[in-house]
Amino acid sequence: MQSSDSLNPPPALAGSVADEPTDTSSGRLSVVMDQIGWTKAHWVIVSMVLAGMFFDALEQDTTGAITEGLKASFGMDTSDLAFLNTVMIIGGLVGRLTTGYLADRKGRRYALSFNLLLYTLGGILSAIAPTQFLLECSRFIVGVGLGGEFTVGLALVSEVVATKYRGTVAASLNIGSGGVGNFVAFGLFLVVLGPLNDVLGGTDASWRWLYVLLAIPAVLVVFIRRYMPESPRFLLSKGRVDEANAALTALATGRLSRKAQGTPTPYLTDADIPNVVGQSVPLKSLVTGRSLRRTAAIGAASWMSFGAQITLLVLMPSILVAQGYSISDSLAFTMTMNFGSLLGACAAALVARRVGRRTTVISAAILGCGAAVAFATFASGTALILLLGGTFQFFALLLNTTLAAWSPEVYPTEVRALGCSIVNGIGNVSGAVMPLIAVPVFHVWGMAGVFLMLAVMYVFLAFAAGFAPETQGLTLEQINRSQV
Repeated sequence: MQSSDSLNPPPALAGSVADEPTDTSSGRLSVVMDQIGWTKAHWVIVSMVLAGMFFDALEQDTTGAITEGLKASFGMDTSDLAFLNTVMIIGGLVGRLTTGYLADRKGRRYALSFNLLLYTLGGILSAIAPTQFLLECSRFIVGVGLGGEFTVGLALVSEVVATKYRGTVAASLNIGSGGVGNFVAFGLFLVVLGPLNDVLGGTDASWRWLYVLLAIPAVLVVFIRRYMPESPRFLLSKGRVDEANAALTALATGRLSRKAQGTPTPYLTDADIPNVVGQSVPLKSLVTGRSLRRTAAIGAASWMSFGAQITLLVLMPSILVAQGYSISDSLAFTMTMNFGSLLGACAAALVARRVGRRTTVISAAILGCGAAVAFATFASGTALILLLGGTFQFFALLLNTTLAAWSPEVYPTEVRALGCSIVNGIGNVSGAVMPLIAVPVFHVWGMAGVFLMLAVMYVFLAFAAGFAPETQGLTLEQINRSQV
């Protein structure tokens, strides 16, 4: 990877290049981005995006962990808990679509800061909620705040990273959020709801402190993000050439402070402005035949993948308690299984540069189906539960991570955040619906029934992924050059 303190415009940018795409307004920018490579600025940007995604992962896991606390405080049963999760995920859907539109209209950086402010507000309201209804309202706000965090972050990172690093870096985000996030989440829950439970006021109060802990650090990210540069691709799509050059200079020099950058290098000129300028968010780009096919394929895959993951996260503590384990043991087991999530996210990042997205998703779905069937058939006793559960989590995060890296690649810049939000929003709806379906399945057929349901979902996932385009190794402009 290239790391430099200064970078002059590539000689090829002075005139036409034989191997550039016909549309030089998009080809020129991709040449600049690829020649800039990877600098210190990229490390900082990815770290800031990752910080927000980390809170997203912790929040997704909370409902299943605080089951006993919510029962003690409000008398909630399993159906109430599933509904609480559904409320938050519906809020996430609203947040994804709203934030995606804002990100395509006002910028990636603006949308990310807006998300975290809402998230922090909702988290504090959750901690002090006096009734179940107000708790549900506060979780809806949290969902709205977190809804676009992941998708807008993906769009931003995909747009500021060189082509050869794009898949690996986008997939790496899920190492910190879905991988480390899930693992750390249950470790945090175990400490707060275990040894610190009595210190924090007992079962009906400790869960409130957990929400406080999850909300407060997000405030720091809002201040940190004032140093984050806007996406050069977004700026160019709005005709803001000078700002795009300043952002490119920041990436090239590795310095995010405007004073440290000096005078911006004129990488781009007015001739590079694409023809979408003047349209706030040209939604017609989302309803072309090509875009609709891509949305249907990756959206269906996201429904199956995200729905399976959320179902397991919500129900696993209850499943283990039903098997006779204590709540502390169930949290410890779930945390251990999520080590498989971390490995799965790492595997996705490792293969992203060399293996196609479609091949990875189809293969992981087939193997994940086998892991689910094995859990349903053989999982009895602590050792097998941990081994088979961790194996399933490995493929779950391998799938989710690859789909996350795939989704922003298939849409043009002017609607990338919204398109990515729609696809992930489909998965968001699944995360609200599938746990509700899984609850009666669990009551009637037990643990085996739930995992067989997940296995069937993975079969449909593999089928849907076969209709999505391969994007590995192509620039974003090459992927989205023509509207057909």
